[in-house]
Amino acid sequence: MENETTADKDSSDHPSNSELMASAKVMSEAVAGQETDTGKIAGAAADILDAAASYGIVDQKQGLGKYMDQAEEYLHKYETTHTTTTQTDADGNTTTTETTTTKPVDDDDK
Repeated sequence: MENETTADKDSSDHPSNSELMASAKVMSEAVAGQETDTGKIAGAAADILDAAASYGIVDQKQGLGKYMDQAEEYLHKYETTHTTTTQTDADGNTTTTETTTTKPVDDDDK
């Protein structure tokens, strides 16, 4: 069995270093209570899970790697179906709206 390094992996499917830093910032802001867009937070968490699985060279077919892959897929789906919009009017009143979009169930999701 060959040893696979991160340089050998196809990085096109994985977040770049700058995307990971942005995701880490979003997660940090969420923990501090500054970020409330659940879709954005889910996407950031998915990117961090993907990087942990990729750079940690976790087998995505079995064990912990399988669950990490499933969690990442779920979080990316959540990210694309949940958005939060915050609007502030001229008087300084803030309105936050969370929108949930549902998609038809695929055969793979059954």
